[in-house]
Amino acid sequence: MSLPQYWRTPLCLAPRPLHPWLTERGSLTAMLMAHFPEISVQVIFQGWQQAHWDEAACLSRTANRQNMACREVVLKSKRTSLVYAHSITTPAALHKGFHLFGRSGSRPLGALLFADPTICRSDLSWCCIDPRHPLWQKAQAAVGSLPKKLWARRSIFYAGHDKLLVTEVFLPALLDSA
Repeated sequence: MSLPQYWRTPLCLAPRPLHPWLTERGSLTAMLMAHFPEISVQVIFQGWQQAHWDEAACLSRTANRQNMACREVVLKSKRTSLVYAHSITTPAALHKGFHLFGRSGSRPLGALLFADPTICRSDLSWCCIDPRHPLWQKAQAAVGSLPKKLWARRSIFYAGHDKLLVTEVFLPALLDSA
């Protein structure tokens, strides 16, 4: 399974100051901690929901017909929202390769993923999303008013055959504050 074609937007189309954030292969939370004080994770939702139309094909052939384990958070510096993150996996993967996903609470997911040497990451992909995209809508519901275009990156983490799709939407304050 691979990411939909529009997630392969050329990097040169993204704002230049955003390039390091879009292409960082390590933990985004660790990168945020290096640039901003007091990084915290605000859990918006953790539970079961159906995959969005552009997520299902990344996880399994049947992902669009079942509820998935989902986690939505906002990464903040003090009270400033910097990144909206949406992670999703299949019920089977939640009980096997990504069993800690369901118990991550307010801890950064990256702290769990990058601490496990058996977990591999796909290449990063990015695109610009707008109000038609469900994750733009969820980001706005979580943080309030947003510009009509936001850049996001996405990758798949693998634990054996199990997959976890992580999408990170970069909010305007990230570049305003950096």
